[in-house]
Amino acid sequence: MKSLRSFFARLHAPLLAGQHDRDLARELESHIEMLVEDNLRAGMSSEEARRQARLVLGGAESLRESCRDRREFPFLRSLLQDVRYALRLMRRSPVFTAVALLTLAIGIGATTAIFTLVDAVLLKSLPVRDPASLVVLGDGRGTGVGSPAIGESFNLFSFELFQHLRASNLFEDLCAIQSATSQVAIRRAGTSAGPPVQVKLVSGNYFSLLGVNAALGRTLTPADDTPSAVPVAVLSHHYWTDDLDSDPSVIGSVIQINRVAAQVIGVAPPGFFGETLTADPPAVWLPLQANRLLDPERVLLDQPDSHWLYPVGRLRPGISQAAAQTRLTAALQTWLLSSRGETMTARIRTAIGQSSIRLTPGGSGITHMQSYYSSSLRLLLGISAVVLLIVCANLANLLLARGTARRGENAVRAALGATPRRLIRQALTESLALALTGGALGLLIASAATKVLLAVAFRGQGYVPIETTPDARVLAFTLILSCAAAAAFGLLPALRSANTGLFSRIKSPALSPGGFGLGNALIVAQVALSVVVLATAGSFARSLAKMNSQHFGFDREQVLVADVDPARAGYDYNRLAGLYQRLDTRLRAIPGVENVSWSRYSPFNRCCWGEDIAIDGYIPPEDEDRDALLNRVSGRYFETVGTRVLAGRAIDARDTATSQPVAVVTQAFARHFFPHESPLGKRIGVGDEMKGRGNISIVGVVEDAKYADVGTAAPPMVFLPFFQKALIAPADRTEEKEHNFIRTIEIRSRGNAALLGNEIRRALAEIDPDMPIVEMNTIGRDVDLMLNQQNVISALAGFFGVLALTLTAVGLYGLMSWLVERRTGEIGMRAALGARRGEIATMILRNTLARCAVGVAIGVPAAFAAVRLIRSQLFEISPSDPWNALGPALVVIIASAAAGYLPAARASRIEPMKALKYE
Repeated sequence: MKSLRSFFARLHAPLLAGQHDRDLARELESHIEMLVEDNLRAGMSSEEARRQARLVLGGAESLRESCRDRREFPFLRSLLQDVRYALRLMRRSPVFTAVALLTLAIGIGATTAIFTLVDAVLLKSLPVRDPASLVVLGDGRGTGVGSPAIGESFNLFSFELFQHLRASNLFEDLCAIQSATSQVAIRRAGTSAGPPVQVKLVSGNYFSLLGVNAALGRTLTPADDTPSAVPVAVLSHHYWTDDLDSDPSVIGSVIQINRVAAQVIGVAPPGFFGETLTADPPAVWLPLQANRLLDPERVLLDQPDSHWLYPVGRLRPGISQAAAQTRLTAALQTWLLSSRGETMTARIRTAIGQSSIRLTPGGSGITHMQSYYSSSLRLLLGISAVVLLIVCANLANLLLARGTARRGENAVRAALGATPRRLIRQALTESLALALTGGALGLLIASAATKVLLAVAFRGQGYVPIETTPDARVLAFTLILSCAAAAAFGLLPALRSANTGLFSRIKSPALSPGGFGLGNALIVAQVALSVVVLATAGSFARSLAKMNSQHFGFDREQVLVADVDPARAGYDYNRLAGLYQRLDTRLRAIPGVENVSWSRYSPFNRCCWGEDIAIDGYIPPEDEDRDALLNRVSGRYFETVGTRVLAGRAIDARDTATSQPVAVVTQAFARHFFPHESPLGKRIGVGDEMKGRGNISIVGVVEDAKYADVGTAAPPMVFLPFFQKALIAPADRTEEKEHNFIRTIEIRSRGNAALLGNEIRRALAEIDPDMPIVEMNTIGRDVDLMLNQQNVISALAGFFGVLALTLTAVGLYGLMSWLVERRTGEIGMRAALGARRGEIATMILRNTLARCAVGVAIGVPAAFAAVRLIRSQLFEISPSDPWNALGPALVVIIASAAAGYLPAARASRIEPMKALKYE
């Protein structure tokens, strides 16, 4: 050893002076041979002795390279040298490298996939000109057609109100957009109608305000949005490429949109999906004036009380958002006062004074999807980040163990003049090389995972305009994430490697007797984080199970629902009775069909519409909640969908256009409006104008059923017969006429309802080939679609939970294996002194479970806190339920015991003599 020490001293000085001669090389070789012989005499295997010699040789060569390169670009050359050395280490340890890269790729890939969705849904701006200057009037939360929100902040606007506000001179430009797309049938000349597509009505300045130019042809202009203009249409690029095969001849051609002829004037640019990120975005944009042709029975443009538009604009320079809100609110109140005229009352005047308009930033567009998915995406991003922390802790443990085994190499480097700073940089370079390679593999995983996530999250919802190919933002996120991961799992091992004594452990690879406290701390952290992730995943799984197993109030499996649209096929109100009779006769004749009914809404199929309910002879106070959901149904409806009649009778053939108006109500309605008496025989009215009187007799009570929201109690509902018209208040005659058109046909099957699909399509085509089936699902499928978000969260949280548990178990196994190897001599001594194998195995298992117990003790309270944070997204799961944390803790303990069993079994088989010789 003295000769080797003196050699290093002699080697160091000439190397620093730049001397590299053959004599020094020969002397180095001779000393390496002496080192090999010394190690062999000490009992080291020949392979291990040669490995130690190679480390010495590598360290000397590394130092030579470093000294030679000091004269020109020393930092860059030494950095390249570190990178080459790191890559050699990765190649020399294929098993370690494969495990590390695979672990990193999964952790970084999963996090990047979730971030891709977060970026697309929550962070990206609209693909338009200067999106930051756009503002939306209202918060964009309303959809469809609404009544005036007097006394509140307006989110939807009528066409007349839009024109009034546009005249306020506050905007450079202001456009109006239909709040909800409409489903239409499109047919080109000489072809049959394809699947229904989404169309959106917009004002003529829509594209120019957004700064969007056509990829082909031209976009809409204000001249196209006048009552006398020829109907024109702009197609989305996705619809043009996927459905029309990128046919350029479509420009100038005429298409039939619900029997309305419109000329195609342009194709929108690629990537433009409109002002709202949504599944199944518009395939066609039409001017607002097309409302007169598409829906002549209900021209919303001429109804000042029908609010159905989003105004989006750009403020004039020098006008602040706060000032614009004040002036818009004043303009709104002026319009409301003038529109009320003689019907003004003191209460209405007070409510108008409380009405307002709030401007919201429009750079991200109308935020329907953002509002719906925001909390879920942030939660999943947080869970994936926790799993990535576990990945980093696991890799840090592996690097600590490998660094301990390489202490001899680091001692050689220190002996040859390497400073602690230099050793730290080399170790961090190795970590960064691993992390960047793992990040590159993670990008491949992320791209595929994002496609799978989109397919699962939006199944059955059509095209989703989210790009899965990583863009510059995703690439930057992955690069930053990889560097952060490298620092997280590489810094502590690097600092530890720099604390190697100058000549400690050169001769022998035996590990120092010091503790492994840092590795223990990392394992404890992994166990605690695993308990938290498993508790979160378990809570979502239990919540989903409770949602699925609850009583919905109808049969989910044996009822098929076909969505139809008689109005699209040209039917008016007077022809409906004959159509419904033909539907009933033909569909009931299909073999396997047990019952048939029709309704305006079926469960979880865009249900329902709400109205105030009046009780005959009772005038409620102003603040009393009198709202209920309404649906129109045919005879045999409750029998078909499987809802039980609890009292009285169901709607049936007696309820005709000339009979006494009747209604069937739910238990929730009876409890709310008649808490202390039977509702049978009571008379109610529907609509605000009917307060204090009623013309509808309640003839039956049915069990509660959920129609719109899986996670809340069933609301009060009223079911009205289809052919009794005089049920809605006089002010709402247009609304009444619309609700007398069926939207859904329910078919109850004796067997598997889904097998009847083709027969039902043929039967409907025989009745009227112009009345397409918009969609066909079982009620169970509609429930599943409603639960889709919960399914995705539960599945992903479960995946991350299993991944976290696996990583923790592997990390614990690696640590205990390392400790068994380190304590081989001690274990052999115990065995020689009479310790039985079972006692040795128990000792190792006890050590394993001790580390696990500390992690569980930290993780259980953290798990309770995590469940409390997400309780708003859970169904019937109490934050204080012991199983929120105790179940995951038990799983982690079992997995830890399994991870510790193999090292314990190996320790129990150590032979005393071999162990003593090893030591």
